[in-house]
Amino acid sequence: MRFILFISGTESFNYFSGKLTEELTKRHHEIFTLDLRDASAPGPHSLTALMNFMQAGTVQAAIGYDQMATISQDFCDLWNEYHIPVISIYMDPLYRFGAINRFRTDRSIRYCCDLNHVSFCRRYHHDTMPNVFFMPHAASLPDTSIPWDQKKMNLLFSGTWYNPENYIQEIKNSGFEESTQDFLLTVIDFLKSYPHCSVDQAVERLLSEYYSSSDETVCCDMLEHCAPVDWYIRMYFRTKVIETIISSGQEIYLLGRGWENLPATSGKNVHILSDRVSFAESLRMMAQARINLNVMPWFKDGTHDRIFNTLLRDSAPLTDDSIWLREHLKENQDCFYYDLQNLKMLPSIIKDILDNPVKTAEVIRNGKKIVADNYIWKNLVDQLEADITQF
Repeated sequence: MRFILFISGTESFNYFSGKLTEELTKRHHEIFTLDLRDASAPGPHSLTALMNFMQAGTVQAAIGYDQMATISQDFCDLWNEYHIPVISIYMDPLYRFGAINRFRTDRSIRYCCDLNHVSFCRRYHHDTMPNVFFMPHAASLPDTSIPWDQKKMNLLFSGTWYNPENYIQEIKNSGFEESTQDFLLTVIDFLKSYPHCSVDQAVERLLSEYYSSSDETVCCDMLEHCAPVDWYIRMYFRTKVIETIISSGQEIYLLGRGWENLPATSGKNVHILSDRVSFAESLRMMAQARINLNVMPWFKDGTHDRIFNTLLRDSAPLTDDSIWLREHLKENQDCFYYDLQNLKMLPSIIKDILDNPVKTAEVIRNGKKIVADNYIWKNLVDQLEADITQF
């Protein structure tokens, strides 16, 4: 089969596209990669080269992360003209993409890494997104394994930090009607008190309770204003988690941009490794940690690749939960969990993991087998091939 993939300005997505290319090439499929960063420039990844590829034979699908393949109606029209199905693999909530969700392609498959996102598509965009399914993240098998006693760090968190208050200002400076701004701030306050709720659940509930409205158009429109809400609540709890660990005196390593701007990280027990590394390098650094801490990106019924990649690197994942995670990785059997509403217990959970290496090794071993059998790139491409054949 023949496929079109994409390069964009998002480095992690380029890594994912590269892993897809590797797996598809192993299966003797032909791949063309379009560089969205400057598609008009000449070269092997240009629009001109794309046209030549499409004219040379049937293309089974254009596969992109988030909105790559449907970034404009012009691209959608191009796929329609050449009868090319579009596969979009979403890593972010669909409500972030607004008008892009309304672009039409004749044939498409959308995948989401959270079942709540699947429900959003089916409820609000069933006309432009008729085939929407759940697809868990995929993890990469490491080249080597680092034994527990040879790992250099006890606890690592990989991820950026942005001041959550910036998103409050973004809402206030948005130009939205005052009633909309007030509602978005109400959603934030609600989620701080009820962190088990997803953003869309909170919006729907508050519209119904406080504004006596359950109109789907109103709900969808409000959700499309919720990007700063999503970012705020992620960063709010990311801050709370890291500050809890720092205040306990436990040593923590931080990998990612922005941590020097959080006052709490000036403590002697905090080590900021780097502000920016490639996705592949971040995986190598994760392998050096006995525990890889995760704060879910508000996927309340979904997955995250950090958990899967941690287990494949013989390290312990410690994460807040989701409905999907609880069902597929059992607590203290396949994975370690903490509660966003009971963060005072987090330091003792970390201590227990480190103080009981035999038990921890058993949990890692169990979780690693589940991931290796079900959530690596081979499994993702198996699902793609099966669905392309069906649809």
